[in-house]
Amino acid sequence: MNIAHEAGRAAPYVVAMRRYFHEHPELPNQEDATLRRVGEELKRMGIPWEEIPGGGLMGFLQGTHPGKGKTVLLRADVDALPVQENPHNLAQPRVCISQTPGVMHACGHDGHTAILLGAAKILSEHREQVAGQVLLLFERGEERGSGIPQVLAYLDQRGIRADTCYGTHLVSILDAGKIALNEGYTMSTEMCFRLTIHGKNGHVARPDLANSPIDCFAALYSALQNYRLTQVSPFQVFTFAVGQLQAGTIANTIPDSLFFAGSARVFDRERVGVPFRRYLETTAQEIAAAHGCTLEYNSLSGPAFPVYNDPPCTRFARQVIGEAVGRQAVCTSEPWMASEDFSCLQALYPGVFAFVGIRNPQKGTGADHHNEYFDLDEEALPLAVSGTVAYTLGFLQGKIDTAPRRWTRGIPALLGEIGYGEKAVREIYQRVASAQRVL
Repeated sequence: MNIAHEAGRAAPYVVAMRRYFHEHPELPNQEDATLRRVGEELKRMGIPWEEIPGGGLMGFLQGTHPGKGKTVLLRADVDALPVQENPHNLAQPRVCISQTPGVMHACGHDGHTAILLGAAKILSEHREQVAGQVLLLFERGEERGSGIPQVLAYLDQRGIRADTCYGTHLVSILDAGKIALNEGYTMSTEMCFRLTIHGKNGHVARPDLANSPIDCFAALYSALQNYRLTQVSPFQVFTFAVGQLQAGTIANTIPDSLFFAGSARVFDRERVGVPFRRYLETTAQEIAAAHGCTLEYNSLSGPAFPVYNDPPCTRFARQVIGEAVGRQAVCTSEPWMASEDFSCLQALYPGVFAFVGIRNPQKGTGADHHNEYFDLDEEALPLAVSGTVAYTLGFLQGKIDTAPRRWTRGIPALLGEIGYGEKAVREIYQRVASAQRVL
């Protein structure tokens, strides 16, 4: 098969799908119409699928080529964002615009969904070259991380195992026509915190009679800032910021409480992320006690897992994708400090998360993600489809020694590691037990 040629033939379909999803965006956990359309498209291709309650939709494409019976999991996220779309991108009017006020595909998930449908279309038309099984995951709620727990529980309940996983993210940091395949750490993991400091209010004329949560926060913030300098190696990636702070309403009154929220991003979860969480938990309590205050954890999540591209899989991807689209299109890029729950799949199955560029100044594409001006260069979509198909066929037909799985303690333990208690895990498993096959 000439993969690039097939992707070119499928391009009108992929563009049409992208425009449909862009015009009909749905917020996380509300993607019912989106998944209904995905299911209709898979049915037309003769691909059976199951709805994952709360998690999305999984298609099952079985090839007819005699092979080793391996399984490749392909994934696309389908949710949009609460952003009011600007009718123009950075240079001109858009080719399509959201029809839902206040909701926009501002992170490329419309493209991701269309890309995976395009790849499914090509693979379904050439089953004789598919030497194994292809799982097609269309995931709900990626922006909130709310769909992946149900996906993981579903995989566990159904006994589904993959030999590798592959995903695509359209990115504005790369020029259109480029696909970046980075070995190792590719995107960060996130740790989010929302805390309230409770003190004792009073008049500013007598701060000695009050316990100021503002003073407590100032000491805690200084300690957290110093942590980066004194506890983290300069060769490790670590960022920390507070993005929300609320305290008091009157200038001459010391408030009785202060709320703050923020996040930290790291690559090395075990050596940087987990120690920082422990430090935050212990130091915050100690500083609060020293200031006569108490601390309430409204929420404290993570660190989850970074996006980590398996080195053997990535080298293999560079080879087969370069052969399909031309080696000049394949590159590497700087890691991205955003986070992605595709990392949870990579913890279970060695795999690759590809960056496909969409930046084209002449067309006005290249605005930052989650921005009202964000837009795609649709000519980048066939490249992403080609990469997906090339890796899938190559992996199923080839021989590749992947690195050991990064997580071996089971999916319930993995869910616990990313912040779900035993009761929540049981509820997640109960929720997905009702999944039923369609077609």
